Amino acid sequence: MIMIGIIGAIDYELNYFFQHMIIARTEIIADKTFYIGKIKNHNVVIVKSGIGKVNAAITTTILIDKFDVRLIINTGVAGGLSPIEIGDIIIASGISYFDVSLTEIDDVPYGQMGSDPLIVKINHDYLTKAKKIFDNLGYKYMVGNLVSGDKFVTKKKDLTKIQKQVDNILGVEMEGMAIGLTAFKFNRPFVSIRGVSDVVDTPDQPKNYRDVVKSVASKTSEFVLAFLEVVDE
Repeated sequence: MIMIGIIGAIDYELNYFFQHMIIARTEIIADKTFYIGKIKNHNVVIVKSGIGKVNAAITTTILIDKFDVRLIINTGVAGGLSPIEIGDIIIASGISYFDVSLTEIDDVPYGQMGSDPLIVKINHDYLTKAKKIFDNLGYKYMVGNLVSGDKFVTKKKDLTKIQKQVDNILGVEMEGMAIGLTAFKFNRPFVSIRGVSDVVDTPDQPKNYRDVVKSVASKTSEFVLAFLEVVDE
């Protein structure tokens, strides 16, 4: 049975898993605590990366190099783009940067870092399995692209440039592209599931995030547990 790595950026995004996990041991590497054990019959490593792309890339590299995970699941919350609503769930079909630009010095589109891909695509088989689970659970969800950057986005104008390069952007967050690109470079499949905790460019957006982040993160975690049941099918 494959070892699965589950990454969340903050405690709220992982607490639900620990209620269902038998922890065999923990290891601290750098400033990250890795929880190794089982959820039902699945071998898992769960880790809080911390916020942002650097933390996410470090954590993903350790998961692959040290624990040899064969599937990486990024779970948590994201800001949605209207008409998405708070509480909806996004299954990423691809992930890009929204805060990368080499256009002044290199012949690459906005959002692309050198020869790296502009969009990291999600493994088709796992994407299909994720949609199947959502359909069975009756959750409201959408499939589309996410974009990542080291900024909590509150203005749609911050995404104007990347929207010219990447279509069907449903949400914005701070870790997914770093996780996805690291997984891509190590040839590991990657899945990203994000619950919408706030909607970009709406009144009281930061307050809405603070009010619902715990509940939305838990709802998203419930899906990941269900998703684990079809990983080996």
